[in-house]
Amino acid sequence: MEKLKRIAALLAVVVLIVCALLTLIFALIGYETAWKASAYCMVIIPVMLYVMIWLAKLLGNRNK
Repeated sequence: MEKLKRIAALLAVVVLIVCALLTLIFALIGYETAWKASAYCMVIIPVMLYVMIWLAKLLGNRNK
């Protein structure tokens, strides 16, 4: 289980870095729609990850 958590955390970091780079690239190139979508993902993805981690802890403690 610990190995799975590490892999998921690493994957989350990679996704956030890619989103940040895409936001920067789209902003510099001038693709306004793509920039807005990428900036939106920069906000929504961490929020979704936080909620999923919070629910996993909440549901994991339910058995004890």
